[in-house]
Amino acid sequence: MKRILRLAFFLTLLCMTIPCPGAFGSVGILNVRHWTAPDHTRVVLDVGGETSFKVVREGSRIFIDLKDAVLPSEIPHEYDLDKPSVKKVILTSLPKRGVRVELRVADNVGLKVFKLGKILKKPHRIVIDVMLPDIKKKESEERKKVKILEKKVVVIDPGHGGEDPGAVGRRGTYEKDVVLDIAKKLRRILKKRGYEAFLTRKGDYYISLKNRGRIAREYGADIFISIHADASRSRGARGTSVYCLSTRGASSEAAKLLAKSENLSDIIGGSLNEHNNGESDPITLNMLQTETINRSRAFGGIALKKIKQVNHLKFSRVQEAPFRVLKLPDITSLLVETAYITNPREELMLRSPSCQTDIAWAIAYAVDSFLPLPYAADRIWCKEVLSPKTSFPAGETISTTYKVKRGDILESIAVRHGTTIRALMKANNIKSKNRIYVGQKLKIPAKYPATSVYVVKRGDILESIATRHGTTIRTLMKANRIKSKNRIYVGQKLKIPSKYPATSIYVVKRGDNLESIAGKYGTTIRALMKVNNLRSRNRIYVGQKLKIPYV
Repeated sequence: MKRILRLAFFLTLLCMTIPCPGAFGSVGILNVRHWTAPDHTRVVLDVGGETSFKVVREGSRIFIDLKDAVLPSEIPHEYDLDKPSVKKVILTSLPKRGVRVELRVADNVGLKVFKLGKILKKPHRIVIDVMLPDIKKKESEERKKVKILEKKVVVIDPGHGGEDPGAVGRRGTYEKDVVLDIAKKLRRILKKRGYEAFLTRKGDYYISLKNRGRIAREYGADIFISIHADASRSRGARGTSVYCLSTRGASSEAAKLLAKSENLSDIIGGSLNEHNNGESDPITLNMLQTETINRSRAFGGIALKKIKQVNHLKFSRVQEAPFRVLKLPDITSLLVETAYITNPREELMLRSPSCQTDIAWAIAYAVDSFLPLPYAADRIWCKEVLSPKTSFPAGETISTTYKVKRGDILESIAVRHGTTIRALMKANNIKSKNRIYVGQKLKIPAKYPATSVYVVKRGDILESIATRHGTTIRTLMKANRIKSKNRIYVGQKLKIPSKYPATSIYVVKRGDNLESIAGKYGTTIRALMKVNNLRSRNRIYVGQKLKIPYV
């Protein structure tokens, strides 16, 4: 009996070591994934190893035959995408060890099929890009129309996307998702404030680093902001950091490591032959970008000051690193690492819509300070000339008049003039915020607190003066009737308005929360909590009187 059992064991072992006919050298298909952008659809085949393929196109059908591949029964063999470029994907087994991938596509589509090797946790991949050239051309033409309008344009770049998830938090939070949420909120805020604001991507799909820059240039962007979330092996790493481009190297080891990580995005996301990014002459690039980098550094300093109000800073100064996505010779560009997604507390913050809104508002205020919108031509100051010796006690009001235009709403008028909807309604005896009409003249209440005087010294710029006195470039220009932020001179006396006091009071109503109140008055949750000594954003009650801080 023992001899029979022993013989059976060796026979079983022998069978296990002998390859099955037709299976030797075969590569299994592990998974099929897909993403759709406005101008293309990407289909990705995860495969167990390297394999060759042949592409055949017949009208509205594309066939990709994979050699020495097997199709497991565990994955679906048919995918209904129902997208403008790709309608359906069908996988079938071929005789003699092969798999056919059939794509049913729209007419006149472009096609790119290429292989990607293993990287990090990603297996070998076959990438199929089905492009809509007409849509791409139309989008490009629409962007160029914005460029010739000569308006203030901000392009916001949510990092990663699609095949490239970016960093992943311990709760499974994807960087690509939270930065898109923040970018959408920032765009909405900037548009309400009167800027032309656009996103490089509006959904979960990948755009190469080169194309992100191309989009910014086609829009004629004044500012380019790339939004990201940081990551570290240490759970304790935390804080926001701001980076601008360096053509010489990184300002710190952390900046060097981050740049190396972010510059891998095209490899992870699946971008082919775009690593040069169009900069063939480093000397010319350096000459073009010297002034741009200086502007970016100045903008970054303002952004740090604003973001400090909503989150701890990792670095108190703007860091520099050779980020490929920031290589825009004539566009002020920043990369903002909003928080550490690998820090448990900051991951929760990044997941919170209210915290996302706070971060978006902080960046928006930085944009508003660095790139102020031109004043409306029909704003009439009741007291046109303010004597340098004149000072107004806190709370004294000087009114301006604004004429309502088509498309105006009270919220946009309030934000534009640095006041609140409630103050506008009170000053103009308006009972409903929806009852304004084109041509209506509104009184705009403006608080002018006591001013101090600063004498410009050698090396001073408006940004450093504003930062030193806790105000903004726009406020300084307005108080001193300066038309260009570069036109100040040594010995010039500048009026420095002090910070606005918190004088508005809001009574909490049923259904209110701090996020909705902050949004209504153009402030932040953190500012509301600080001025009202609130320890928790959830501890407000009906009838409670809240002070509304001016930001």
